[in-house]
Amino acid sequence: MPSRRDFLKYTSIGLTTALTTISCDNNTVSQSVADQGTQGTIKVRLGAVSGINSIDVWIPEDLGYFKEAGLSAEVIQFQGGGKMRDALIAGEIDFSAQAPLHVYLSQLKGVPLNVVANRRNLVDTSLVVRSNLQSQIKTVNDLKGKKFSVGEVGSWGWAVSVKYLRQHGLSEKDVQYVQSSNATTYTLLTSGQVDAAVTGAPDLHKLLKEGTVFQLVNALEPETHKKYFGAPEAMTRAWLSHERVTSQNPEAVKRLVAAVNRTFEYMHQTSPEKILDAVGKRFQGANLDAILTGLQTELQQSVPRNASISEAAYLADQQVFIDAGIIKKLVPYSQAVFDKYAGHRA
Repeated sequence: MPSRRDFLKYTSIGLTTALTTISCDNNTVSQSVADQGTQGTIKVRLGAVSGINSIDVWIPEDLGYFKEAGLSAEVIQFQGGGKMRDALIAGEIDFSAQAPLHVYLSQLKGVPLNVVANRRNLVDTSLVVRSNLQSQIKTVNDLKGKKFSVGEVGSWGWAVSVKYLRQHGLSEKDVQYVQSSNATTYTLLTSGQVDAAVTGAPDLHKLLKEGTVFQLVNALEPETHKKYFGAPEAMTRAWLSHERVTSQNPEAVKRLVAAVNRTFEYMHQTSPEKILDAVGKRFQGANLDAILTGLQTELQQSVPRNASISEAAYLADQQVFIDAGIIKKLVPYSQAVFDKYAGHRA
């Protein structure tokens, strides 16, 4: 399995490559967002990954909330967060829906990416164990020597797994990591190739419903979240942008935030069944029952009421990556967050 050093080297290469593709005039707003001023519709390009984690992107696109806010939004799908971040740096997109980690990494390289709106309030990945091991594994300490599935080194899932282990005096060397890039976590667990995993929706809910696993650590429980992450909230997903957009066309940010707030209002006022009816076409071939269960389970807890940004949640998310050694120092809230329109919470 690649080491943390390999991940950091890869990240450095990715950011360096992205930097070389930026226009010599780094203060020039990308053409899409510069097409219109504060009057009329503003054209923007938005980045997102496919799947359930971008449901708050598909809702405003499919239900017209971007248009209502005065945005002509083109949503471009990316296979991974690194490529999406690099596109944002290069000016190929104006906003990206992804993990704030990419802001921390970029800021520490001198690249002025910003968080402009919140998308999630909690860590929504659980530590699960195969049900047939329930008599053997009762605490995290019992995972010593067991086969453990996580995403690639440096990913959110990997960093969270480090957090869970270290809280109980274990290190990454005390388990046998099996990277889930070639086979899904769902497949690795159902086939018995691994004993435990850190996973989230929709695999988590499908596995629980089938009885394949039980939750050893459920971060959605308030006391559990505080225990492992030191705060009642952690901003695990956000809308990101670049300083060239926030400084030269803040109206685009204002309109995006309006669409985000409308989306969260809809999500909290609408039944999960109706939400899935509205955007279910996005998940053709996926297990819709598991997605529905995920909405029912997590909607009220992890989806924000609005786009406002909690400074404590920003710091709690960043601390996960500091503790895992992915980033070396704290990026202050005042440096990396543009909350003029989303709003600030302590």
